[in-house]
Amino acid sequence: MADEEEDIVVDAETVIAQTFAETTKLIVKQKFEPLEALVNAAANAVGMGALGNLGEVANKYDAFTDDGGLKLRVIESSEYCALTGRCCCAPNHKLQLHAFADGNEVLYMDRDCKCGGCFSCAECCRQEMRVHVGPGEGEQIAHIMEPVMGGGLSPTLQVIDRDGNDIATIKANAICCIGGICCDHTFKVKDPKGNTMGTITKERPDSLGQFAKEMVSDVDVFTMNVPKELEPEKKAALLSALHLIDYWLFEGDDQCTVDVVNQTCSFKCCDLYCFGCVWPCACVCGPNDEDDGGDGDDGGDGDDGGD
Repeated sequence: MADEEEDIVVDAETVIAQTFAETTKLIVKQKFEPLEALVNAAANAVGMGALGNLGEVANKYDAFTDDGGLKLRVIESSEYCALTGRCCCAPNHKLQLHAFADGNEVLYMDRDCKCGGCFSCAECCRQEMRVHVGPGEGEQIAHIMEPVMGGGLSPTLQVIDRDGNDIATIKANAICCIGGICCDHTFKVKDPKGNTMGTITKERPDSLGQFAKEMVSDVDVFTMNVPKELEPEKKAALLSALHLIDYWLFEGDDQCTVDVVNQTCSFKCCDLYCFGCVWPCACVCGPNDEDDGGDGDDGGDGDDGGD
Protein backbone atom coordinates (compact mmCIF):
# COMPACT_ATOMS: atom_id res chain seq x y z
CA MET A 1 0.00 0.00 0.00
CA ALA A 2 2.83 2.40 0.88
CA ASP A 3 4.39 1.76 -2.54
CA GLU A 4 1.07 2.56 -4.24
CA GLU A 5 0.73 5.87 -2.34
CA GLU A 6 4.32 6.76 -3.24
CA ASP A 7 3.57 6.05 -6.91
CA ILE A 8 0.54 8.35 -6.74
CA VAL A 9 2.67 11.20 -5.31
CA VAL A 10 5.37 10.68 -7.94
CA ASP A 11 2.75 10.70 -10.72
CA ALA A 12 1.19 13.91 -9.34
CA GLU A 13 4.59 15.59 -9.13
CA THR A 14 5.26 14.57 -12.72
CA VAL A 15 1.95 16.06 -13.85
CA ILE A 16 2.72 19.28 -11.93
CA ALA A 17 6.06 19.50 -13.70
CA GLN A 18 4.43 18.93 -17.08
CA THR A 19 1.56 21.33 -16.35
CA PHE A 20 3.64 24.27 -15.18
CA ALA A 21 6.99 23.78 -16.95
CA GLU A 22 6.19 26.03 -19.93
CA THR A 23 3.65 28.21 -18.16
CA THR A 24 4.23 31.96 -18.11
CA LYS A 25 0.63 33.16 -17.87
CA LEU A 26 -2.55 31.68 -16.46
CA ILE A 27 -6.03 33.21 -16.64
CA VAL A 28 -8.23 31.96 -13.80
CA LYS A 29 -12.00 32.32 -14.22
CA GLN A 30 -14.49 31.55 -11.48
CA LYS A 31 -17.64 29.81 -12.63
CA PHE A 32 -20.82 31.86 -12.34
CA GLU A 33 -23.47 30.19 -10.15
CA PRO A 34 -26.98 31.50 -11.06
CA LEU A 35 -28.61 29.97 -7.96
CA GLU A 36 -26.15 31.70 -5.62
CA ALA A 37 -26.72 35.04 -7.35
CA LEU A 38 -30.49 34.58 -7.21
CA VAL A 39 -30.54 33.80 -3.46
CA ASN A 40 -28.28 36.78 -2.74
CA ALA A 41 -30.49 39.09 -4.78
CA ALA A 42 -33.64 37.80 -3.05
CA ALA A 43 -32.10 38.23 0.42
CA ASN A 44 -31.00 41.78 -0.37
CA ALA A 45 -34.40 42.60 -1.86
CA VAL A 46 -36.13 41.96 1.46
CA GLY A 47 -33.49 43.79 3.49
CA MET A 48 -31.93 40.63 4.92
CA GLY A 49 -28.61 40.39 3.11
CA ALA A 50 -27.13 38.06 5.71
CA LEU A 51 -29.48 35.33 4.48
CA GLY A 52 -27.62 35.36 1.17
CA ASN A 53 -25.21 32.83 2.65
CA LEU A 54 -28.01 30.26 2.44
CA GLY A 55 -27.35 30.12 -1.28
CA GLU A 56 -23.57 29.75 -1.02
CA VAL A 57 -22.29 27.19 -3.52
CA ALA A 58 -18.82 25.65 -3.52
CA ASN A 59 -16.64 27.61 -5.95
CA LYS A 60 -15.29 26.23 -9.20
CA TYR A 61 -12.48 27.74 -11.27
CA ASP A 62 -10.93 27.10 -14.69
CA ALA A 63 -7.32 28.08 -15.36
CA PHE A 64 -6.47 28.81 -19.00
CA THR A 65 -3.29 29.66 -20.83
CA ASP A 66 -3.25 32.94 -22.74
CA ASP A 67 -4.10 31.08 -25.97
CA GLY A 68 -7.31 29.72 -24.42
CA GLY A 69 -6.14 26.21 -23.61
CA LEU A 70 -7.51 24.71 -20.39
CA LYS A 71 -4.71 23.88 -17.96
CA LEU A 72 -6.43 23.18 -14.66
CA ARG A 73 -9.88 22.86 -13.14
CA VAL A 74 -10.08 23.80 -9.45
CA ILE A 75 -13.06 22.66 -7.37
CA GLU A 76 -13.87 23.63 -3.79
CA SER A 77 -15.05 21.09 -1.24
CA SER A 78 -16.50 22.41 2.00
CA GLU A 79 -19.32 21.67 4.40
CA TYR A 80 -22.51 23.64 3.95
CA CYS A 81 -24.12 24.01 7.38
CA ALA A 82 -21.34 23.12 9.83
CA LEU A 83 -20.23 25.73 12.36
CA THR A 84 -17.26 26.56 10.13
CA GLY A 85 -19.11 25.87 6.86
CA ARG A 86 -20.16 28.07 3.94
CA CYS A 87 -23.61 28.93 5.27
CA CYS A 88 -22.31 30.27 8.58
CA CYS A 89 -18.85 31.63 7.82
CA ALA A 90 -18.45 32.36 4.09
CA PRO A 91 -16.10 33.66 2.79
CA ASN A 92 -13.88 32.82 5.80
CA HIS A 93 -15.05 29.21 6.04
CA LYS A 94 -12.94 26.08 6.19
CA LEU A 95 -12.41 24.61 2.72
CA GLN A 96 -10.29 22.44 0.49
CA LEU A 97 -9.49 23.08 -3.16
CA HIS A 98 -8.73 20.25 -5.56
CA ALA A 99 -6.86 21.07 -8.77
CA PHE A 100 -7.26 18.65 -11.67
CA ALA A 101 -5.16 18.37 -14.83
CA ASP A 102 -6.34 15.96 -17.53
CA GLY A 103 -8.73 14.42 -14.99
CA ASN A 104 -6.01 13.76 -12.40
CA GLU A 105 -5.89 15.58 -9.06
CA VAL A 106 -2.46 17.18 -8.89
CA LEU A 107 -2.86 19.79 -6.13
CA TYR A 108 -4.71 19.82 -2.82
CA MET A 109 -5.11 23.16 -1.01
CA ASP A 110 -6.36 23.28 2.56
CA ARG A 111 -7.55 26.41 4.38
CA ASP A 112 -8.81 26.59 7.97
CA CYS A 113 -11.72 28.78 9.04
CA LYS A 114 -10.53 32.24 10.05
CA CYS A 115 -12.12 35.17 11.85
CA GLY A 116 -13.04 37.94 9.44
CA GLY A 117 -13.05 41.71 9.90
CA CYS A 118 -10.45 41.86 12.67
CA PHE A 119 -6.83 42.93 12.97
CA SER A 120 -4.43 40.16 11.96
CA CYS A 121 -2.60 39.87 15.26
CA ALA A 122 -3.76 36.44 16.48
CA GLU A 123 -3.31 33.22 14.51
CA CYS A 124 -7.08 32.70 14.32
CA CYS A 125 -7.37 35.94 12.31
CA ARG A 126 -4.43 35.42 9.93
CA GLN A 127 -5.16 33.88 6.56
CA GLU A 128 -3.23 30.74 5.63
CA MET A 129 -3.31 27.84 3.21
CA ARG A 130 -1.33 24.61 2.98
CA VAL A 131 -0.53 23.25 -0.47
CA HIS A 132 -0.01 19.52 -1.06
CA VAL A 133 0.77 17.32 -4.00
CA GLY A 134 -2.52 15.60 -4.85
CA PRO A 135 -4.62 13.59 -4.57
CA GLY A 136 -5.60 14.28 -0.97
CA GLU A 137 -3.07 15.31 1.62
CA GLY A 138 0.08 14.20 -0.13
CA GLU A 139 3.46 15.75 0.48
CA GLN A 140 3.22 19.43 1.43
CA ILE A 141 5.03 21.65 -1.04
CA ALA A 142 4.17 25.10 0.29
CA HIS A 143 2.60 27.03 3.15
CA ILE A 144 1.00 30.41 2.47
CA MET A 145 0.38 32.72 5.41
CA GLU A 146 -0.59 36.27 6.24
CA PRO A 147 2.07 38.01 8.34
CA VAL A 148 1.29 39.51 11.74
CA MET A 149 -0.82 42.65 11.20
CA GLY A 150 -1.40 41.70 7.57
CA GLY A 151 1.31 43.82 5.96
CA GLY A 152 0.09 47.12 7.36
CA LEU A 153 -1.85 49.14 4.80
CA SER A 154 -1.26 46.76 1.87
CA PRO A 155 -2.56 43.15 1.93
CA THR A 156 0.44 40.81 2.12
CA LEU A 157 1.05 37.06 1.99
CA GLN A 158 4.24 35.10 2.59
CA VAL A 159 4.95 31.83 0.76
CA ILE A 160 7.40 29.27 2.14
CA ASP A 161 8.43 25.90 0.73
CA ARG A 162 8.32 22.43 2.29
CA ASP A 163 11.61 23.04 4.09
CA GLY A 164 10.52 26.33 5.64
CA ASN A 165 12.50 28.50 3.20
CA ASP A 166 10.98 31.70 1.83
CA ILE A 167 9.71 31.41 -1.74
CA ALA A 168 8.04 34.75 -2.22
CA THR A 169 6.26 37.72 -0.70
CA ILE A 170 3.01 38.77 -2.36
CA LYS A 171 1.91 42.35 -1.72
CA ALA A 172 -0.88 44.46 -3.16
CA ASN A 173 0.20 47.36 -5.31
CA ALA A 174 -2.19 49.63 -3.40
CA ILE A 175 -2.47 51.48 -0.12
CA CYS A 176 -5.60 51.16 2.05
CA CYS A 177 -8.02 50.94 -0.87
CA ILE A 178 -8.60 47.66 -2.71
CA GLY A 179 -11.47 46.04 -4.55
CA GLY A 180 -13.91 47.88 -6.75
CA ILE A 181 -15.15 46.83 -10.15
CA CYS A 182 -13.76 49.53 -12.41
CA CYS A 183 -10.03 48.85 -12.29
CA ASP A 184 -7.43 46.09 -12.12
CA HIS A 185 -5.89 45.19 -8.77
CA THR A 186 -2.33 43.94 -8.97
CA PHE A 187 -0.31 42.03 -6.39
CA LYS A 188 3.45 41.98 -6.93
CA VAL A 189 5.34 38.75 -6.27
CA LYS A 190 8.90 39.26 -5.02
CA ASP A 191 11.62 36.77 -4.19
CA PRO A 192 13.47 36.80 -0.82
CA LYS A 193 15.99 39.31 -2.28
CA GLY A 194 13.23 41.74 -3.22
CA ASN A 195 13.35 41.11 -6.97
CA THR A 196 10.02 41.02 -8.80
CA MET A 197 9.27 37.48 -9.99
CA GLY A 198 5.70 37.84 -11.19
CA THR A 199 2.29 39.38 -10.67
CA ILE A 200 -1.19 38.29 -9.67
CA THR A 201 -3.94 40.58 -10.98
CA LYS A 202 -7.64 40.67 -10.27
CA GLU A 203 -8.93 41.84 -13.65
CA ARG A 204 -11.66 44.40 -14.19
CA PRO A 205 -14.57 43.19 -16.37
CA ASP A 206 -13.66 43.13 -20.06
CA SER A 207 -17.18 42.76 -21.40
CA LEU A 208 -20.73 43.80 -20.57
CA GLY A 209 -21.58 40.21 -19.66
CA GLN A 210 -18.68 39.92 -17.22
CA PHE A 211 -19.57 43.32 -15.74
CA ALA A 212 -23.15 42.16 -15.13
CA LYS A 213 -21.96 38.94 -13.47
CA GLU A 214 -19.62 40.79 -11.11
CA MET A 215 -22.35 43.28 -10.24
CA VAL A 216 -24.70 40.58 -8.95
CA SER A 217 -22.25 37.97 -7.66
CA ASP A 218 -18.73 37.43 -6.33
CA VAL A 219 -17.43 35.80 -9.53
CA ASP A 220 -13.96 37.08 -10.50
CA VAL A 221 -11.24 36.76 -13.14
CA PHE A 222 -7.54 36.67 -12.24
CA THR A 223 -4.32 36.62 -14.25
CA MET A 224 -1.01 35.21 -13.00
CA ASN A 225 2.23 36.09 -14.78
CA VAL A 226 5.46 34.27 -13.86
CA PRO A 227 8.83 33.73 -15.57
CA LYS A 228 9.14 30.56 -17.62
CA GLU A 229 12.23 29.40 -15.73
CA LEU A 230 10.51 29.46 -12.31
CA GLU A 231 10.29 25.97 -10.80
CA PRO A 232 6.91 24.25 -11.42
CA GLU A 233 6.25 23.71 -7.68
CA LYS A 234 6.73 27.43 -7.03
CA LYS A 235 4.30 28.26 -9.83
CA ALA A 236 1.81 25.86 -8.25
CA ALA A 237 2.29 27.57 -4.87
CA LEU A 238 1.63 31.00 -6.44
CA LEU A 239 -1.52 29.69 -8.13
CA SER A 240 -2.69 28.52 -4.70
CA ALA A 241 -1.94 31.98 -3.29
CA LEU A 242 -4.10 33.46 -6.05
CA HIS A 243 -7.06 31.43 -4.81
CA LEU A 244 -6.42 32.44 -1.20
CA ILE A 245 -6.40 36.10 -2.28
CA ASP A 246 -9.77 35.60 -3.96
CA TYR A 247 -11.41 34.15 -0.84
CA TRP A 248 -9.72 36.66 1.44
CA LEU A 249 -10.35 39.92 -0.42
CA PHE A 250 -12.79 39.44 -3.31
CA GLU A 251 -15.33 36.87 -2.16
CA GLY A 252 -17.36 39.12 0.13
CA ASP A 253 -20.28 41.41 -0.56
CA ASP A 254 -21.83 41.77 -4.01
CA GLN A 255 -20.89 44.89 -5.96
CA CYS A 256 -24.52 46.00 -6.26
CA THR A 257 -27.51 45.28 -4.04
CA VAL A 258 -31.14 46.37 -4.28
CA ASP A 259 -33.35 46.46 -1.17
CA VAL A 260 -36.95 46.60 -2.38
CA VAL A 261 -38.45 46.69 1.13
CA ASN A 262 -36.52 49.78 2.22
CA GLN A 263 -36.39 51.20 -1.31
CA THR A 264 -32.60 51.58 -1.32
CA CYS A 265 -29.76 50.36 -3.48
CA SER A 266 -26.03 50.28 -2.85
CA PHE A 267 -22.92 50.10 -5.00
CA LYS A 268 -19.65 49.02 -3.43
CA CYS A 269 -16.93 51.45 -4.46
CA CYS A 270 -14.03 49.60 -2.86
CA ASP A 271 -12.81 47.94 0.32
CA LEU A 272 -10.77 49.76 2.92
CA TYR A 273 -7.82 47.74 4.23
CA CYS A 274 -5.88 48.32 7.44
CA PHE A 275 -3.66 45.78 9.26
CA GLY A 276 -5.77 42.83 8.12
CA CYS A 277 -9.19 44.44 8.54
CA VAL A 278 -11.33 44.76 5.43
CA TRP A 279 -14.29 47.17 5.46
CA PRO A 280 -16.60 47.65 2.47
CA CYS A 281 -17.10 51.23 1.35
CA ALA A 282 -20.38 51.66 -0.54
CA CYS A 283 -22.59 54.39 -1.94
CA VAL A 284 -26.21 54.04 -0.84
CA CYS A 285 -29.11 55.77 -2.53
CA GLY A 286 -32.81 55.83 -1.78
CA PRO A 287 -35.63 58.04 -0.48
CA ASN A 288 -34.59 60.55 2.16
CA ASP A 289 -36.01 59.97 5.61
CA GLU A 290 -37.98 63.10 6.37
CA ASP A 291 -38.97 64.17 9.86
CA ASP A 292 -42.75 63.89 9.96
CA GLY A 293 -42.98 65.21 13.54
CA GLY A 294 -44.30 68.59 12.40
CA ASP A 295 -47.21 66.91 10.61
CA GLY A 296 -48.33 65.42 13.90
CA ASP A 297 -48.89 68.86 15.35
CA ASP A 298 -51.45 69.57 12.65
CA GLY A 299 -53.76 66.95 14.06
CA GLY A 300 -53.90 68.64 17.46
CA ASP A 301 -56.31 71.52 16.86
CA GLY A 302 -56.17 72.83 20.41
CA ASP A 303 -58.12 75.94 19.57
CA ASP A 304 -61.03 73.93 18.22
CA GLY A 305 -61.06 71.73 21.26
CA GLY A 306 -61.41 74.77 23.49
CA ASP A 307 -64.53 76.02 21.74
